[in-house]
Amino acid sequence: MKLSKETKTKTKIILALVLALSLNTYPVFADESVDALNQQKADLQKKLNNINDQIKNYQRQISDIQKQANSLKNEISIYDKQIASTELEIDANQTQIDGTNLQIDELEKLIAQKNRDIEENRKILAELIVQLNEYDNEYVLKTTLASGSLSEFLDQIQYTSSFQDKIYQLVQKIKELKAQLEAEQRDLEAQLKKLEELKQQLEITKEALDTQRNQKQALLNQTRGLESNYQKLLATSKQEEINLQKEVDDLDAQIRAKLGNRTIIPSHGVLSWPMDGVLTQGYGNTGFTALGYNFHNGIDIAAPAGKPIYAVYDGTVLYTDKSDASYGNWVAIKHTIPTKGGSRDIVTLYAHFRSFIVKEGQKVSQGDLIGYEGNTGNTTKKLYGPSRGYHIHFGVYDAEGFGVSPGAYSKIYGPYKVPYGYTYNPLDFL
Repeated sequence: MKLSKETKTKTKIILALVLALSLNTYPVFADESVDALNQQKADLQKKLNNINDQIKNYQRQISDIQKQANSLKNEISIYDKQIASTELEIDANQTQIDGTNLQIDELEKLIAQKNRDIEENRKILAELIVQLNEYDNEYVLKTTLASGSLSEFLDQIQYTSSFQDKIYQLVQKIKELKAQLEAEQRDLEAQLKKLEELKQQLEITKEALDTQRNQKQALLNQTRGLESNYQKLLATSKQEEINLQKEVDDLDAQIRAKLGNRTIIPSHGVLSWPMDGVLTQGYGNTGFTALGYNFHNGIDIAAPAGKPIYAVYDGTVLYTDKSDASYGNWVAIKHTIPTKGGSRDIVTLYAHFRSFIVKEGQKVSQGDLIGYEGNTGNTTKKLYGPSRGYHIHFGVYDAEGFGVSPGAYSKIYGPYKVPYGYTYNPLDFL
């Protein structure tokens, strides 16, 4: 039986629609492949969790030793645990890189599949439009006039309307695929950025490990392994520690006296934590006097050398400095935060960086990488004792009265700057 032109056209349209609407809008991978990928992710996460548990255990041990008597044995023990912790951090970093590479590979496959789906649907849509043009209103009118039947005319109208609905569905399907594609491309860009940061962190942590090993050996060489020689070095540096800390305390006290008693209603969670690690010292009268002070104007968070440090809220970098004294390498960022009493301007201080990657005047967003943890300043190579340690000192200041003063002991340490101001307990905002 010979098919009419109308029937042939209808057949082409129906086949095109069946193909279009039966296409899977999601990539299909073999179940075995999906299971294997998920198992790889789970194994890497389990390994990472185990490594992080070991790292935190070492950090707690270091913190406990720092509270004990100053001795060469304790100092060497701290070095050994810092080195072991840093070696684990390198392993953790490589595990994160492996996991990120898995994510990137998966996203690249998803993106490739989405592009194929979109292209196939576009081809089908183009074919439908061509076929519908052949089956246009003029052809329907001719058919209807020839039949002379109102019911057939209405059937043809319904038939055409139905195809228009199907085309609309196909257009919406293409839009959905494009939205999914754009989301996956954004995810891919984020994962690629994360990968570069992880690689940078890995190199910095490896450098820090070499530094720790060299510092330990230098201490053994200077003391010749004798406690008496270590105590002489400790006594020489003790007054320098006290002088540096008194300089900070005096500047903060002057601002407190000028501004009087100030408060900000605690807003827990408004700031994110600047670094993943172990809280080793709180704010205020902590009773920890190893560095010559009773009042601690911030908090200390310890982690293996080279841990990434992030901005805790949106803001603008106000000041930075690099030196061997006081806060060492540090960054101060100004923020306007919401509180229960209204918006307030504060400044956050991040101190003892190994290195930072921001500059004064730069805008940052919450969670942006700003640098890597170290032990520069009054923790460090010029000063001996178990107070030494890799950590970040994190402080929160009232923006009013916050300032920077030239260091008073530049003849000993070289030029350095000391940030000062009216401080608040950071834990009230984290």
